[in-house]
Amino acid sequence: MATLTVFTPLYNRINTLKRTYESLKRQTSKDFVWLIIDDGSTDNPYEIIKEWIKINNGFEIKYVYKENGGMHTAHNTAYENIDTELNVCVDSDD
Repeated sequence: MATLTVFTPLYNRINTLKRTYESLKRQTSKDFVWLIIDDGSTDNPYEIIKEWIKINNGFEIKYVYKENGGMHTAHNTAYENIDTELNVCVDSDD
C-alpha cells in the first residue's frame, strides 16, 4: 500500500491535467496513489484517464466521478476515498 495519496479535483481541465500526469510520471519516488476526482466534467476526461490507468507508470491511478458540486465537494469526495497515511491536493493546473 502506498504512503501518500495525491488527489486532484477536476472540472473540464483535461488539457492541463495532462501536464500534471507528466509531472507525476517524472517523480523519483512512486510511493503514491493519484486520485482524480471528476466533478462532473463535460470534456470527457475519462477517455484519456482510462488509457493512463492501463499503463504501468509505477503508481496507481484511481478515478472517481461525481455530479458537479464545486471544488469543496470534490475535496470531500477525495477524503472519502483516501486510505493512505498522508495526502496532498495537486490541482489540475499545478
